[in-house]
Amino acid sequence: MIVADDNGCARIGGIELEAVAREFGTPVFVFSGDAIRQRVEDFRSAFEAEWRHFELMPSLKACPILGVRALLTELGCGCDVFGPGEFEGALRAGVPPDRISVNGSIKDESIIRKAIEIGARIVIDSPREASLINDIAMTMSKTVDVLLRLKPDLGDFSATSDFAPDVLIAELSQRIKYGIPNSELEDIVGLWPSLTALRLIGFHSHIGRHSKQLDLWMAWAAAVSAKVMTLESLLADIKNPVINVGGGFASQLDADLDVVNRSGDTPPLTELAKTLGQALRSGLASSSRHWSDWILELEPGRGLHSDAGLQLTTVRNVKRETIGQTRQWAEVDTSEVFLDLHGVPDDCPLQFSCVSKKTAGSLECYDVVGLTCNAEMLSLDTLLPALTVDDVLAIYPTGAYLEPMAANFNALPRPGSVLIDQGEVKLIKRHETVEDVFARDII
Repeated sequence: MIVADDNGCARIGGIELEAVAREFGTPVFVFSGDAIRQRVEDFRSAFEAEWRHFELMPSLKACPILGVRALLTELGCGCDVFGPGEFEGALRAGVPPDRISVNGSIKDESIIRKAIEIGARIVIDSPREASLINDIAMTMSKTVDVLLRLKPDLGDFSATSDFAPDVLIAELSQRIKYGIPNSELEDIVGLWPSLTALRLIGFHSHIGRHSKQLDLWMAWAAAVSAKVMTLESLLADIKNPVINVGGGFASQLDADLDVVNRSGDTPPLTELAKTLGQALRSGLASSSRHWSDWILELEPGRGLHSDAGLQLTTVRNVKRETIGQTRQWAEVDTSEVFLDLHGVPDDCPLQFSCVSKKTAGSLECYDVVGLTCNAEMLSLDTLLPALTVDDVLAIYPTGAYLEPMAANFNALPRPGSVLIDQGEVKLIKRHETVEDVFARDII
């Protein structure tokens, strides 16, 4: 994503990164609109080659920056939201209500009523929720489009999770809270004739970033379609029902910090599409509809956003130790609480580079450290050009989850965000201020 020109200047989309840091201040998150556009096209070209009706419904949670989400809206993507905050965010970013899936394991009357009023669809997570949605819709004299969120059983699939390498994926997929428990599906089937305000348009599932291996995705698609086939009769006269297999796809760089095991290469989207397509076609063979009548939906988060962002930070001080061990510290104005880095890292997957100096030539070894009272060991023994105060570093990739996970430890204001898209750069989220940090406090 970062390109060095003939003069050694680091750029994204033709925009010099050092100039971005000087203009907008640091630390600052930078998102590449061009990279997002390309990734959307990559998903579509791969899956549309395998499936007649395909819809991209990126999850807002991975990158809830409204300027980024507005770009996805411009590109015709729907949106998966979890809870009232994300619901509001999707609407502010211009997502058409009928392109929003309202997810979440605990939905109260206010979010259900809002979804029904504007025509968003609701993903049902429990029998109680099904009855609650139906009752509210009845009082509003409305019919609401819904999906059932399933917990497909992976059976004897024996691989362990990249999140927790000592736990089986099959076990975690059942233990994680979201989805209707399989024993409670019978309750919903029994209730369904009385839920006259609900129009079932399809089925939803999500497994998460447990593995990059294609055999998991084959097993997952088979399990999803098998579960869907047991419930197909509830669809009634729906011509093009939805089968949503969620997200959990790794990015190409696969540098997300919440993943413990990042070994192996991320398969190309074309291979993922072929694997899912073949397994779903086989699983839907007994459907009363041809497989091509089903709408396949994906909800990529990290797989879409991770590699499309970086963070810029400025060197504020350089310290050197020459007695005993020789060591250098590059003290920067970002923090582990802005990067989801904590404690002493064994191996930081994020890349650190200097964008204010040419990287060619001799390099020196630095511990790059942040500015809170924590250990702040962002990147140890990092090879960089000889640094001076005011040099600018890029930390890459930071496009998914890191910005929404940023915290205010030491009362630090959180960084703003910039979008570089088609040769233009603009601030899409202002920097937080100290006044913002204490705005909710009452004395």
